[in-house]
Amino acid sequence: MRITLAASDLFNQIAPWLGGLVVVAVIGGLIMGAARRHATNKSADTSSSGFTLADLRRLKESGEMDQEQYERAKSALMNSPKMARDIAAISSTKSKMQISRKQSFQSPNQPPAK
Repeated sequence: MRITLAASDLFNQIAPWLGGLVVVAVIGGLIMGAARRHATNKSADTSSSGFTLADLRRLKESGEMDQEQYERAKSALMNSPKMARDIAAISSTKSKMQISRKQSFQSPNQPPAK
């Protein structure tokens, strides 16, 4: 006795599993996308004050804030973790730019600058 399956029978047995696999892949992709968006938005929302230095200057110049309040708010803003990361990123970028600028202005016969 030989058992043979027609192509349509084979497809009917495999189709639900393939459909389930596609659904799992789509749901996994949606979860990964949501996690990525959440991670990037979380790092952008670390500022507790919500003010920029320009906002503080505007408040002081308009008279809504006196000099003492301005200094306290400025100090709090400058000491925030987000500001520290931003300053570190800016100085890192500047030092990389200075290194690449030095390397681009050297003549081919000179040894690299240290």
